[in-house]
Amino acid sequence: MTRSISIDTMSFLELPLELRLIIYEYAAVEGAAVTIGACELTGTGPDLVHRQYGDKRAPLPGLPPLHEPVILEGYSSRLLSISDPARIDVSSAPRPQDYLGETHHSTLSSLFLLNHQVNAELSTHFRVKNNRKTSLFIQFPLGLHVFKTKCPDFVRQARSIHIAGSYPKSVTAEQPLHLEQLAHLVSATLGKAPRYPIEKLEARIYFPGNDSYPRVWDDSSPASVILRNVCGGFIDMEVARGRHGTGIHVSVRPHPEHKRVISTVWRRLVEGDSGQPDCGDWVVDKQWPEWNTEFTPSSPLP
Repeated sequence: MTRSISIDTMSFLELPLELRLIIYEYAAVEGAAVTIGACELTGTGPDLVHRQYGDKRAPLPGLPPLHEPVILEGYSSRLLSISDPARIDVSSAPRPQDYLGETHHSTLSSLFLLNHQVNAELSTHFRVKNNRKTSLFIQFPLGLHVFKTKCPDFVRQARSIHIAGSYPKSVTAEQPLHLEQLAHLVSATLGKAPRYPIEKLEARIYFPGNDSYPRVWDDSSPASVILRNVCGGFIDMEVARGRHGTGIHVSVRPHPEHKRVISTVWRRLVEGDSGQPDCGDWVVDKQWPEWNTEFTPSSPLP
């Protein structure tokens, strides 16, 4: 006797485990790009207070006053920009439609939180396959702080990581924490036996000031932190020197034999004067969100 099953009344947890695992695999894949950063809030006093403290909200510790974490599904060059940083007018602007919300969970993390049975099935039977397709674009340093504190599980689906930002002259209390967060991310993705291997990590960091070049190679600079925490790999560096600042582009790809192959190019950085790009424009690669596994200079050498 054949038993008939009513699909209309069947709940998700009544489906065969094999089918549920296929659904988990499909649902766990994030979009092609996610941009992570922090925005300054503007607007009237009451609106600012409500935005940060209304509905039991609280500012994220570690961010400057009147700043809010932002995680966007898709690519946003404005969120990465240091020459024209994104701002949110809370008195007039609603949240972007692609804003991922207050919880900042990846899809896979949200599945773990559904209930005990789903959590147990994911923990016991499910493994993320090597079909990671998401590129993470992370603002430095505030976006890196948002990533590490609000959505670190996004790295599970990352195919590549792209970091853009600046490193100021003056030392702040938060700098050691930001560098520690950067070191942890690099070692987790490109260190010895990385937990979350990726195809490429690149960082475009701008050092403001006409005397900034020595700070690029300081032991506490982001570039030095990356180099110390990479275990082998194809390491390509582009140093752009200008009158107003210095930029360094570090690109790292895994080496199949964990050898360390380093190449460096220097070029002139033209910015800041009449008819030239604004200072710091360089940190946002004009090709993004497209990227190549092989290293390509950000612009033709002079």
